[in-house]
Amino acid sequence: MSEAFIDGSRKLKFEYKDRSITADARSLIPRLSLEFEIHYISSESKSGELEYNVFINFGRAELKVRKQVFPEVGETLYVGSLIPEERFFTLLSPNSSSSTRWYIDLDHYRLSQLEKIREGKDLQMCVDLFLIVELQRESPSMRPIQFPSLYIEVPKSDWVEKILPQLKYKEVSLIELPKLDRPEFSNIIVEIDKAWKMYSMGEYKEVLTNCRIAIEGLTDVVKSRGFHKEVEEEGKKKTVPDWESALGHEKMGDLMRSFIQKLYDFLSPGAHYGKSINKEDAELAIMMTHALINFCTKKLLGSSQNP
Repeated sequence: MSEAFIDGSRKLKFEYKDRSITADARSLIPRLSLEFEIHYISSESKSGELEYNVFINFGRAELKVRKQVFPEVGETLYVGSLIPEERFFTLLSPNSSSSTRWYIDLDHYRLSQLEKIREGKDLQMCVDLFLIVELQRESPSMRPIQFPSLYIEVPKSDWVEKILPQLKYKEVSLIELPKLDRPEFSNIIVEIDKAWKMYSMGEYKEVLTNCRIAIEGLTDVVKSRGFHKEVEEEGKKKTVPDWESALGHEKMGDLMRSFIQKLYDFLSPGAHYGKSINKEDAELAIMMTHALINFCTKKLLGSSQNP
């Protein structure tokens, strides 16, 4: 519970209703719903003063997650703004309460970050609430009220077994491509980003094109870093990536060469002659290419000191 004084004899209490965090089933996107109680407590009747109603005409709230640093100490990280179900304009009589429901729209990136911070434990959240209230006197007066942070603990069982499945978190897998500041990787990452964009737009043929360009960029980077060798094909010599040297492992290098060649063949237009490229083709292409780029860039960064 969090409380703040309006004046010496009046205060508001802000309280989270236990286990009221749910996934909003009416929303197309992942949306959390939280219910709170606001209590108006007045001691005027004891002092013989007049009692006044309180009119809440503005509210703003932010949801944060607590990142545990030490057992008793943690820092809070901003998640997003909470949206009230109804505009306030709530009239509270002395020593009464009012329920209020708030929502926050999430995306799968933020959900994945919450999961990282949670680390398999209970989810520690907090809410910062700011209200503007008006005392209904003969001459009404406006008062800004900033509540201390209200801390909320969501049990692991509720979060994992009830809330996350309703948010459809497991139905979308978020894969993060490392952000690299090395210029030789930037063009590759651009093509992967384009492929994801084309996938979201339903341009499945373009997904394969962007993935193919990304793989071509990868082989160029490997050769430019000194990992190359000459081979003879059909009586002609050509320079190809030396995956054994690049990965520092002969068997892994041989497997990688075969894998990349087969994937590249799949990405080529000739592999799909006479059929349209569908969503499943694009999914296979982008998942495999993304994993390949992620694996190889990390290995190349690890061997960058010893090309």
